[in-house]
Amino acid sequence: MKANILIIDDDKALCYSLTRVLSIDYNVITANNSSEAFELLEKNNFSMILIDYKLGEENGIDILKKIKSDYNIPAVMMTAYGTNSTLIDAIKSGAEDFIFKPVEAHDLKNIISKYINPSINICDKRSTKIPASFVEEAFIGISKPIKDLLKLVANVSTTDSPVLITGESGTGKELVANLIQSNSQRSSRPYVVINCAAIPFELLESELFGYEKGAFSGAFKSKPGKFEMADTGTIFLDEIGDLPYKLQSKLLRVLQDGIVEKLGSVASKKVDVRIIAATNRDLNSLVSDNKFRLDLFYRLNVINIHIPPLRERKEDISHLSYFFINKYSKEFKKNITCIENSVLEKLENYSWAGNVRELQNVIKKAVILAKNNCISDESIHFLNSDKKSEFREDIVDWIFKNFPSETYTKFNEYIEEELIKKSLEIHQNNRSRTAEQLGISRVTLNDKLKKYNIVNDTH
Repeated sequence: MKANILIIDDDKALCYSLTRVLSIDYNVITANNSSEAFELLEKNNFSMILIDYKLGEENGIDILKKIKSDYNIPAVMMTAYGTNSTLIDAIKSGAEDFIFKPVEAHDLKNIISKYINPSINICDKRSTKIPASFVEEAFIGISKPIKDLLKLVANVSTTDSPVLITGESGTGKELVANLIQSNSQRSSRPYVVINCAAIPFELLESELFGYEKGAFSGAFKSKPGKFEMADTGTIFLDEIGDLPYKLQSKLLRVLQDGIVEKLGSVASKKVDVRIIAATNRDLNSLVSDNKFRLDLFYRLNVINIHIPPLRERKEDISHLSYFFINKYSKEFKKNITCIENSVLEKLENYSWAGNVRELQNVIKKAVILAKNNCISDESIHFLNSDKKSEFREDIVDWIFKNFPSETYTKFNEYIEEELIKKSLEIHQNNRSRTAEQLGISRVTLNDKLKKYNIVNDTH
């Protein structure tokens, strides 16, 4: 059965010629104005609409907007006015594609075939049907690490103990924090979120602890800090590893005694706040380098929840992909019903340096670029090149070949030793400059030199 195509153009000669070209493969119906077009849309089911940018006194963009609002039908804009603004307006208004006049039959057929392809209207053996959407707030995953994580979240939620969430960027640390808070006894109480890395040091102290009128230039009235605002509730300190060292003692006092002191105040205030913190940094290393207080680390790390990177839980990738496809299909008013099996395989074999956040962005772009109801290979664009992925695989193979046992520890020690040697060579054995380049203290560097028995001329 042929698919129906509606052509909306006031040029009757063009309508006739396009009908002759397309009628071999499709049922073509034409309209010369918006009134005829909407009357036909009420009576027929169309698989594709071709619409002229300028219909006499009517604006094709306005008609396109109404069509996309009332009918979920792919539309291609035909235009003789090929300016950048014209093309951008067409796409922003919902057009899947555009073609310039005079219309070439070959180009038109190629464009139409992208959106009307009977072989993929129904998911076949080459593709997988997208299951129904998941609950929006759910932490998506079926792997054992995620199941264990959710069990831990359930147990932690019933307590008021501090929680430290660790994991690489993009793994979902804020989502886990939200899960803990929403399932806790404080769920109906204030929930305050602050990113310690996003606020300059000179402002962060006043943001966290508040200030009194006249505490500094511009402090025309008193302002409560985030801890005071979170009283009886929960505060989420994201990127806690970037908290300036000078502020860590004040945070420690809040954890120990529940005491908050505003800038410019001699009085203190007692607050009841549950603290959840998160970081993608190695706090143990920061402690060793005297960049993070050991006593604060112990206070925060009462309960640690570590989120594994996406590459270590590949069985979650397809489920996350389905979730994001459903999410963005709805957002962009697409009807994506399946995904090619080759795409799923490609997604599962990718390294995902940016974790779930990177996957989300890749799927979002794929939904936007999808030409029909199926996510295909041509819609998938990774942030990293294939060469980088191949390079990573070669490196990993070399690591396991050369460090067959205690791989993680021995390889890290090997890299650490080589980096120290190379940095010493660059800086002509200057330990201060070497330590600065490596981002460690000179004391830590001296310990490493002893550990690896590296001898150099000290200066």
